[in-house]
Amino acid sequence: AGAPPPRSWVLDLVKRAHLFQLVLSPVGGAGRALARLPLRLPMRLPRPVETAWSSSAMDKVWMAVVLAACAYSIWLIVRFVATEVSVSEVGEVFWLGFLTLIRVAVLIFLASLIWVPIGVWIGLRPRVATALQPLAQFLAAFPANIIFPFAVVAIVKLDLNPNIWLSPLMVLGTQWYILFNVIAGASAFPTDLKEASSSFHIRGWQWWTKVILPGIFPYYVTGALTASGGSWNAAIVAEVASWGSTTLHAEGLGSYIAEATSAGDFPRITLGIAVMSIYVIAFNRTVWHPMFTFAARRLRLN
Repeated sequence: AGAPPPRSWVLDLVKRAHLFQLVLSPVGGAGRALARLPLRLPMRLPRPVETAWSSSAMDKVWMAVVLAACAYSIWLIVRFVATEVSVSEVGEVFWLGFLTLIRVAVLIFLASLIWVPIGVWIGLRPRVATALQPLAQFLAAFPANIIFPFAVVAIVKLDLNPNIWLSPLMVLGTQWYILFNVIAGASAFPTDLKEASSSFHIRGWQWWTKVILPGIFPYYVTGALTASGGSWNAAIVAEVASWGSTTLHAEGLGSYIAEATSAGDFPRITLGIAVMSIYVIAFNRTVWHPMFTFAARRLRLN
């Protein structure tokens, strides 16, 4: 039995609303008129066929230009930072970056444990997915820093450790990317495979590891990668949270950048951003890129 085609209540609402039709009707008429206009493109002479040698030479020249630009940019950054920052402080900033990296990795892992099962449950039920996926997308766009003052009050009142309890604020607005990508993956899971696993009585842990997790893995990687990148950005505001005269600091690269920004210390701002970029690029190349490659080679369903 085939699954019913997905529907969007937002699209249905727009189609039924007379106001939208009145507003969009002139626009649609203008678009149809433009589509009927004849196109008179100027004649172009055929381009000369590039040889393999010329193409390879151009690639090498372009790569040399890019490497030279990168080297010059790095030299400018080092020279600018060295005016105010010592070598020992650079090492300390890399240590702060490592602390933030651990926070991001742990938070993405915990968010995955929570939202992957929930996302699978929702995605395998089309009616529930149609209702809840827009909500997850809305929560992903919701400004999570509105919650920060309440977190500061709770941490102060309960005398909690800011290094631990400020950390969830980093993933507060980014965890939803995991949820709605997993929902999308479970919704797109082939009906034939679901029926085959049911016919062969594949259940429990075996169903999770052999059927559904491989099927949604490419979608999960996309969501986790997006959540990871967003958490790095959120660390700048989440590791320093304030309410009134109370300001809490968590030791990490985000608080280092935030404090340097408040002080207008541009060499330290540059250093913090450069170190964060190094960590993000290194983590993407060593973790997310291999996972994407594995998903593309081994777990494609089409």
